[in-house]
Amino acid sequence: MCEIHKTKNFYTLMCWAGFLIIILPVGIANLVFGYMLGDSPCTLCWGQREAMIFIGVMALFIVRYGLKGKYLAALLIMTAFGLYQSFAHYGNHAHRDLDQGFGLAVFGIHTYFWAEVVFWAVVLLLGVIFAFAPKFSAFDEEMGGEKVRKFTNFSFMAVLASTLIIASNVFQAFVSTGVPPYVGQGDPVRFSLNPKYIIWSTGGWDGLWQNISFLGKRDVKAPDYAFAPAGEKLGINFDNDSANSPFEKISSELKITSEQIIAYDKPINSLDYINGEFVASSKFDVAFLNDDFSVKDAFELDPYFSATIDPIIGIIPYMQNKFILMGSNKSFLRFDKNPKADEALQYADFIKGADKFEGQGDGLGRGRLDTVRSKFHHVASITSDDRYFYLATVPNNKDAKSFVISKFSLKDRVLSGEFTPKAALKEGRTLGDLYITSMTQRNGELYALSKNHNVIVLIDPDKEELTRVIAYPSSITNARSLFFKDDRLHILSYQEGANKLYTLN
Repeated sequence: MCEIHKTKNFYTLMCWAGFLIIILPVGIANLVFGYMLGDSPCTLCWGQREAMIFIGVMALFIVRYGLKGKYLAALLIMTAFGLYQSFAHYGNHAHRDLDQGFGLAVFGIHTYFWAEVVFWAVVLLLGVIFAFAPKFSAFDEEMGGEKVRKFTNFSFMAVLASTLIIASNVFQAFVSTGVPPYVGQGDPVRFSLNPKYIIWSTGGWDGLWQNISFLGKRDVKAPDYAFAPAGEKLGINFDNDSANSPFEKISSELKITSEQIIAYDKPINSLDYINGEFVASSKFDVAFLNDDFSVKDAFELDPYFSATIDPIIGIIPYMQNKFILMGSNKSFLRFDKNPKADEALQYADFIKGADKFEGQGDGLGRGRLDTVRSKFHHVASITSDDRYFYLATVPNNKDAKSFVISKFSLKDRVLSGEFTPKAALKEGRTLGDLYITSMTQRNGELYALSKNHNVIVLIDPDKEELTRVIAYPSSITNARSLFFKDDRLHILSYQEGANKLYTLN
């Protein structure tokens, strides 16, 4: 009799669970938020509400027809779908500032996050109910050979009230959304029974089946590196003719005065001259080079510790003798040289070179940059002045038109501004036609090297405008780095299997 008593308690708890998920989140959203406050669900809101209804109905099915594997499976599947929908919905708004959001808020939390709470509560409650469940044989015994369990006063009331709430939701969905092929709206207007204000739309189908990806806007291919060409994946056909650049006017043209091959055993992705020495990088390797390009210090970065750093796109000086190493994903490492480094402590950041370099310590460490306009773009260049450092986006397979300069404070690495420089362009062209692989700062201007169209653009970061366009020879086919040394301009290009350094007039 003890097991039978446990069984009846199990069904009572299951009835309460199914009834409460329909009467509380679904019922309040429908009756109070909908009819009284005019809240109209968006497409994802409807999806979450439907998942809650399915969960409640499955719980009541278990109460009526007994515990069956198919009902429990359906309940768990609907909970999984609901969690995915609420997570996707919350993810669209999680980055917003204080008190920004979508729709009504309860206790300061918007409904799409309450949906996440509800679905996790279902998982937790199921665990609690089954923790106190009887032996499975007791369920068959309690049924007594019947196919349907008898209603109690409570279970009948729960089913009746749930039916009315579901019917009311069907009515609200019909009024605000319509019947197929009409679908819900991403930004619905206030709910109304007045036909004048009711919108039935098929806009939700537009582009629904195009470029399907679980990553959505984040399905961006890796940038083009010296060690990993990616033009085809990005949909970019790199062109070395400056006449095909997007600019109405080329201010001047550079000429090569000398060239040499750097005998480095990896394709160099970035090269700069910092504090009297060359600093080169290739993927996760960094080398400090003498004037004859022999290696004097080097390390290999562990890209996966703490903040993951995508391949290195540049290194800038930071806090006197320290450095900032930047990845294309805008994650960075502040590091320092120290020939007496604690190898055990620095093991976290370096696969090789932990005895000569430090990434852990005062003023050092990893971090991630937050951007707004460039959030869905990689960067391939970095430079700095006394107060700020700058990043430039590169086009990708999702967006080949945007071009954004992001400006960060060197003091705290917080975004200080973002802009697209004003420029005189040919009709129908954008700055997204550029592919900036390197930048350097000189006399208050940013010199941005474009691998595409073989141009260097000078940008005034204060006026946020492009001041000059300089062409460089088409024989430089894979420009990766631009820097000044001894008042002369140098371009590093990885081509024909060699790292070639050009000096230009």
